[in-house]
Amino acid sequence: MHIISMRGMLRGAVALCALTVPALAQDTTTSLGTIVISDLRTEQTALQSLTGVSAVTSEDLERQQAASVADVLRRVPGVGATASGDDASVAVNLRGMQQMGRVVVTVDGARQDFWRVGHGSGSFYLDPDLLKQVTVVRGPASNTYGSGGIGGVVAFETRDASDMLAADETWAYSQRLRYGSNGEGFSTTATGAMNFGQNFDVISSLSYRNSDEYRDGNGDLVRWTGEEIQSGFGKATWRPAEGHELKFSFMRQITDDVISGSSGSMSSTLSRYETETYSDTYTLSYGYDPLDSDLIDFTIRAYHASNDNDQSQVWPTASIGNSRYYDVATTGLSFQNTARVNAGGWDQTMVLGGDFARIEASSDADHFGGGEQEIGGVFGQWRGRHGAWELIGALRYDHYSLEGMTKATPTAASEPASLSGNRWSPRVSVGYDIMQGMQVFATYSEGYRSPHLQETFRRNGAHGAGYEPNLTLRPEIAKSWEIGANMEFASLFSTGDLLTAKVTAFHTDVQDYIETARAASGATTHVNVGNATLEGFEIEGSYDFGAGYFNLAGAFVDATLDDTGATLSNTPLDSVTARLGLRAMDDRLEYGVEYQYLGDVTRVLSTGSFDYPAVDLVNLFASYQAANDWRVDFGVDNLFDKAYTDPQSGWATTTDIEQGRGRTVRIAFTKRLGG
Repeated sequence: MHIISMRGMLRGAVALCALTVPALAQDTTTSLGTIVISDLRTEQTALQSLTGVSAVTSEDLERQQAASVADVLRRVPGVGATASGDDASVAVNLRGMQQMGRVVVTVDGARQDFWRVGHGSGSFYLDPDLLKQVTVVRGPASNTYGSGGIGGVVAFETRDASDMLAADETWAYSQRLRYGSNGEGFSTTATGAMNFGQNFDVISSLSYRNSDEYRDGNGDLVRWTGEEIQSGFGKATWRPAEGHELKFSFMRQITDDVISGSSGSMSSTLSRYETETYSDTYTLSYGYDPLDSDLIDFTIRAYHASNDNDQSQVWPTASIGNSRYYDVATTGLSFQNTARVNAGGWDQTMVLGGDFARIEASSDADHFGGGEQEIGGVFGQWRGRHGAWELIGALRYDHYSLEGMTKATPTAASEPASLSGNRWSPRVSVGYDIMQGMQVFATYSEGYRSPHLQETFRRNGAHGAGYEPNLTLRPEIAKSWEIGANMEFASLFSTGDLLTAKVTAFHTDVQDYIETARAASGATTHVNVGNATLEGFEIEGSYDFGAGYFNLAGAFVDATLDDTGATLSNTPLDSVTARLGLRAMDDRLEYGVEYQYLGDVTRVLSTGSFDYPAVDLVNLFASYQAANDWRVDFGVDNLFDKAYTDPQSGWATTTDIEQGRGRTVRIAFTKRLGG
């Protein structure tokens, strides 16, 4: 258990910051100071949130040169994210919650709900080169983003034309060329934006990358890890009148690769498939925010996100030509209005909204668990600020329905079946400024996740007697406590320096946790195995001293079943990331070193348990921004070529090679034009 040491760390961090009482900084350039759409669905910084919120900024994305979204997220405290190994899709783990809708993933507000067989549930496809910013909200306090996210939400945002155009420009174009060693190869991204007057602008981006199989730290080739990815998006924004804004965006990614029969496994004995996946996301939003009214700030968004995954078997020889497909589409609508008033000495913000999503999933494989799911809810929340006090109260109502097919028996044919439920989930937060620049907070929140279509209707297929549907599954209910502190101090050790930090300790009880088990028939089925407890500590901070900066992010999490004490199969890694960056040449040059620690973990699988040892990784980075709009980025990941396996992607315990990427050198050149 880590709780004793974590409490000590929390006391130490708070005591350190309490030694001085400098003025609160007004202008922050750290991730904690970046404006995001937070847990309250309103614009504020991560440092102003009374729960675990983090942001990955556009500057972070530039510096990381991420080859996948997993590279973007794994430096965020409390987040485990790994590409599936043999596939470009990514599954996200927040505080031990993963897959089956426990983590809500959105792109420009559109839910991403894809899954397939082969341990691919809860994955999504997204090219990091198309992103502007990422917001992570950990825990059930995120439930205003949509139903089911008892683990939290990861909200991706793509770029707007205004993010690329300077104030005096009507057009801009940028081209990035990048090369990565160790199988990454060449990639390129072209982006253009144009402003047609003050009321209409467009932006479009195209990206291409073609990678080969990479090698682990032992020099062994990691099978089936190369892929070809073509992606692009377009966005148009129209402001027909003052306060009105209409926005349409479209994104497509085409992924071609070879996967094994058990996603993430490098085993040479498993079946293999050539796979082509089309991932499309459409969004249409309308916003109305009149300048003469603080009571109206209204947004409504409609979206459609689909993933079509087609597979053709290429091994073993006797099965060449066999095919299967997995199609998942989510169509949804969300709306909200934000009203701001000052009454009784309280600055108040009230948000009312709702959301609805219909998920349709089909496959020619019975053990996919297809069907139709409808999830939705309405919510209201109030936030008040008076002097040193801040209070938040929220309430959400969720409803779900599932429709699918039962399993045929020798005496009865397969027939339609359904499942439904509903619940109210509250949230209460209290914050208090104990001194200028330091706020302590406590939050209690609840979340509600319906059983997943795959958990409920999966039937037949592999694993001995196959899978058995379970129409008696109960929803998971998460009840979470968080305590923490937000800190922001300027001119602490020298004039103009800035220290920001966020520390959070949490304890979450999940009732009726759903896991796989053996049915009396010998088949595998999903059941409510009892209650689970997730508890831990997260820290995120930055000290900027002008000539450089030091960033620290870490999380220590335990996730166990109450009845047996066994770790959850998705138990996250303890992790620490520390980055020291230095600036030179009028801040045009930035360079530094990064240390990453991934803790040991034991995965408990149906075939037994498997231990993954801890690993220490060292990375280097450098970037140079020239005066005439060109930029060079350089980086080395896994400098000392360590061999390791990330357990979030290491599904097979019999593989003969490690799965972590060995030393990889990246260099990128970006040129921008505008006028």
